[in-house]
Amino acid sequence: MNIILIVCDSWRRDFLGCYGATEVETPHLDRFAQEAVVFDHAYAASFPTLPCRAELFTGKFVFPYLTWGALPAGEVVLADCLSRRHYQTAMVLDNLPVSRLDYGYDRGFHTRVRVRGQWYDDWAPPDTPVRWPAPKEKMGWPNRVEQYLRNVAARKCLEDYFAPRVYQAAIDWLERFAAQGPFFLYLDGFDPHEPWDPPEQFLREPIPEGERLIYPKFGRAGIYSPEELRRIRALYGGEVRMVDQCLGRLRAAIDRLGLRETTAVIFLSDHGVFLGEHNLLGKANRQRQDVNGWPPYREVAAIPLLMRIPGVVPRRVEALVHPGDLMPTVLELAGVQIPPTVRARSLLAVARGEQDEIRDVAITGWSYGARKGYRPTCIRTRDWSLVWWRTGIRPELYDRCSDAGETRDVFAEHPEVARELHARYVRFLKEQRVPPKNYWSRRFFFIWTKP
Repeated sequence: MNIILIVCDSWRRDFLGCYGATEVETPHLDRFAQEAVVFDHAYAASFPTLPCRAELFTGKFVFPYLTWGALPAGEVVLADCLSRRHYQTAMVLDNLPVSRLDYGYDRGFHTRVRVRGQWYDDWAPPDTPVRWPAPKEKMGWPNRVEQYLRNVAARKCLEDYFAPRVYQAAIDWLERFAAQGPFFLYLDGFDPHEPWDPPEQFLREPIPEGERLIYPKFGRAGIYSPEELRRIRALYGGEVRMVDQCLGRLRAAIDRLGLRETTAVIFLSDHGVFLGEHNLLGKANRQRQDVNGWPPYREVAAIPLLMRIPGVVPRRVEALVHPGDLMPTVLELAGVQIPPTVRARSLLAVARGEQDEIRDVAITGWSYGARKGYRPTCIRTRDWSLVWWRTGIRPELYDRCSDAGETRDVFAEHPEVARELHARYVRFLKEQRVPPKNYWSRRFFFIWTKP
């Protein structure tokens, strides 16, 4: 069976119509969802971008031992497993961190197609004139924004934007190589990751010139006015609409090339982004007072996951799943033996309705060794969310049945629930066979001494 795996960076689950979006329309993905298995409880695990790819490629939950950076040379990776079984393997992307050659995420791919110029890719020369879409002082990472503006200075039409270029490159590869035998196409689109700079046609209403905050300062959302936040959300929504249209083109190409009945197509995001919720913008703290990081609340942890598999009846699934589960899923689809190093679980039995659950808890975690301080982990069931830093820092507990937005901390009312979730968390970590020293300060549950 052929397999196409599509990852869109920073796509929030609640910005997709089949998951109940109200701010944006996604007709192409919604039609795809009608033909697919839709996972209603998929969550980021290893967080954010690069740890997610490491998890996705290895089938291991890497946040307890691996931080941002290169993929360790000794890891058994998905593309290698497939290429050794005579699959044609291709990576098409514009995701700057994933495309770095010294990081090794392209290991095992026969074809590597990189669309240049996205984000702060050092592509256009430094003397390229730029036009700022909003006051420079209101932008975050102004040096990165300036490089991005250089890169897109010559852009003239929709086809010059990154998402259309990436998806067209994937279509071009399919047209040339899909008939040469079983293939695995990995498409990693950076949009709708910031900068949020969609063409005007994808905005519900025009945003005045000079007020397009395509890359706001990440931190406390209160530094921007309600109108500015509304426009920031609108720009993000425009990015989503643009990518949805591109996905529609890819879907049409799959049908045109006669691949529908022989190709499994999987779509997901790595994580979401805060757009004012919890008074936050972005996904990572940039302020000194946030030394312990931001909890991965629903807005960043909940991800879309759709799988269209020939012969599998479309349905919605309640199981708690993670991106890493796709590594053994793809191998099972391809008839390739799953390596003993894999800790994640194949989703095929769940997708076919033969099994209801694969785990009793979902874990979303920043790397445990990434920075000073204690970036939090979130432990979820379908009914509860526990935010955990380490022993000695008071956790947060949310009743998701009555508080889907995770805004009212009920830890003081239900400490027994927090204790049970913590026990599941420790059990999960032990199952990963990570040295206990990596998570020692998170193992114990006792009375809290800090607010």
